[in-house]
Amino acid sequence: MYEKITLPNITPSLIKEQFYTVLSVELGNTTIKSIIVTTNIKTNQIYQVNKLVRLTRDIRMPYESEEIFGHTIWDKSLSKEAIEEAISQVILDSLDEVDMTVQDLDFVVRSTGVIAISNLSKEIGLIIKALSDACLKAGIKPSQMTAPFSISNIPEHIRKFSFFNNIQFDGSVVSVSPPKSTGVLANEMEGELVTAGIKLASKNSSIDYRNPVISVDMGTTLAGQVIDDSKPYANLLCNYVGLAGGISDILLRGSKIIEENHSTIDLQNSDNYDELNNMEIEKVTKKLHQFIDIIEVPSDFKHFGLVDVHSSKKNSEVKIIGSKINDEKRLISTFNKLVDTTDLNSTMLQIDDFYAYYIKRLMDETRKMNLFMEDMTLGITGRAGTTGQKPHLIHKYLNGTVNEIIFAEDGLALGALMMSRCMNSLGTPTNPVGGSKRGFCIMQQRIRKSKL
Repeated sequence: MYEKITLPNITPSLIKEQFYTVLSVELGNTTIKSIIVTTNIKTNQIYQVNKLVRLTRDIRMPYESEEIFGHTIWDKSLSKEAIEEAISQVILDSLDEVDMTVQDLDFVVRSTGVIAISNLSKEIGLIIKALSDACLKAGIKPSQMTAPFSISNIPEHIRKFSFFNNIQFDGSVVSVSPPKSTGVLANEMEGELVTAGIKLASKNSSIDYRNPVISVDMGTTLAGQVIDDSKPYANLLCNYVGLAGGISDILLRGSKIIEENHSTIDLQNSDNYDELNNMEIEKVTKKLHQFIDIIEVPSDFKHFGLVDVHSSKKNSEVKIIGSKINDEKRLISTFNKLVDTTDLNSTMLQIDDFYAYYIKRLMDETRKMNLFMEDMTLGITGRAGTTGQKPHLIHKYLNGTVNEIIFAEDGLALGALMMSRCMNSLGTPTNPVGGSKRGFCIMQQRIRKSKL
């Protein structure tokens, strides 16, 4: 079975004292998002207050006096000052749309997918600093962005729901141990947040998405994790890296369907599945996939699918599965030869099927490396995994091999919200987000472990 989760909306006037309200701002290769979400701590139900999406390509060009420290994969020049302006404005506009101010927020979190790109990996500090300064410029206090030092630093209305005096943030996020070594991949944090975000989103579904799980973020780049069922903290078994939604952008640009700096986000997704020749589409998909590598990342690679991999820091205990294009020219020419690009609905359905098969190959590789546990639940987020007919087609390709699949929008933003909850020790023992599938709350096990 599979479920696609859509967060219900809530107006600010209905947010009560047991609600924890967070603004998540995200800088990606394709989009900038400011998402305001709130969680009922008693029930773990999540609600969306507002979501404002803008395009990264519309960030102003750096002025002559500003340093260009890098580019997105679509060659968009970035300066610290330009990022600050765009991020602070999207924050203020998203609050203004629902008549809220920064004082109405319990926490603000910043995340970025841009650091997955190899030529920006060394500039992660500058990007995070730009995001932080943008938040300050919008009027957000430093205390709204940092972990509390005492219970008195937690918003007063939510303190009674915090376990801060029993156990403080130890680096584990939603019952997953922090990796023993970091700095191996440029997108490590992205994968961690996506896993946490899908776990939180699942509380709005009938599927128990708790350990063991697989998370896949199909944004412009690929991120995600394979997590086991160790207790009280699970272990990271594998990271996913490489190119995901960016592949379809390259295909559609190469076929002149979209302009050079545009992406699939500029097009309407396919909504007419039954009338098209499914067998023919699957044949084309498999021919296109000849030019896509989805494999274990070799130990001597410094980057894979545009994501930086520091081979000298690699931890052999944590596997890495990557995706990349092995021949871009032949991929584009084969697409143009086999796909009727004059029919946009047919083209977009072909893209949907391409990504459904992509997920199948990713799961096949995971299973081949003996990382797939019987009781695992798969969670997918990102435009290349959740839009159009992709959920239906992914379920079809995986039928019989994966029992439960969750599709959630904005997994990265929800993961940032979950990270802030962990930092503030906000748990819900009666309906836990962490722990094992069909298991009880692990809070007491965590407390005992922290005292050893």
